Amino acid sequence: MKNKKNLWLYLSIVFILSYGWQYLIYLTGKIESVLFPFTMWLPGLVAVFFIIFAKNKGFRKIGWGLKRWRYILPAVFIPLIVSLGLVFLIKELGWGSQAGNLFVFNNGMLESSKIGLLLGNHKQSIFFFIANITFSHIVFLIGGSILTLGEELGWRGYLQEKLLRKYGLIWGFIVLGAIWGYWHLPIILMGYNFPSQPVLGALLLMPIATIFIGIFFGWIYLRSQSIWMPALAHTSLNLFSGFLYGMTMNYFELSRQLVWIAAWGIVAAFCLFNLYRNRPIFWQETNVITDSKK
Repeated sequence: MKNKKNLWLYLSIVFILSYGWQYLIYLTGKIESVLFPFTMWLPGLVAVFFIIFAKNKGFRKIGWGLKRWRYILPAVFIPLIVSLGLVFLIKELGWGSQAGNLFVFNNGMLESSKIGLLLGNHKQSIFFFIANITFSHIVFLIGGSILTLGEELGWRGYLQEKLLRKYGLIWGFIVLGAIWGYWHLPIILMGYNFPSQPVLGALLLMPIATIFIGIFFGWIYLRSQSIWMPALAHTSLNLFSGFLYGMTMNYFELSRQLVWIAAWGIVAAFCLFNLYRNRPIFWQETNVITDSKK
């Protein structure tokens, strides 16, 4: 009963603080507000308070190591591959046209770039460009993970295990994904992610998307036993979905959004299959799932 009360108290505090913060975002420029990125810290900060309050060494349970460092690869490259695949698919289906190339090359030299590169967007050789974009995206991924860690510490590190215990694998992920989706409700209504369909996006599309994406993040957390992996995957999703799917395609229309959600549904299905196939042991005293097969 105490755990159930703590769960509802945690969610109540997170939603009250987050919706209040998002109201400040609305007053200070909506999604262009400088306050916008810091919304991601609130679930984690509240989780830290509850872990300290519980006095049960909960920080150790979260998983801070990198013993299964190989999961860095799916964390970074699955969002990249999904985004690249969607750009190709949307063009082939005729549901959108490319709004312009991210990069323009001429005679082996970079002429222009739509994205910021830390070593400069000036005219540069292909070899310098490869080093430039590699270095830039490593920094972007590490820096972005500082922000996404706030969400992942709350949703995956604190809440996921409790919901999986309570509802089981599939329904636990569905409940967590829906919570995560409706946590975004005010900023989606402001036009974030679904600018042409803000109401439909806030009430239906975003929760469905976060259920599917949450299964991927949950899978990589449970398999890697490290909170850094979903934080990195979250940053990779934000980075590559924005750069490749958002910036290169003309304005987001409903058909393209539905394809994006469906793609993550396919990824989620594979993640669930992998969890069942390897028969994970769910009900440990830690916040992570350990494999019965090594």
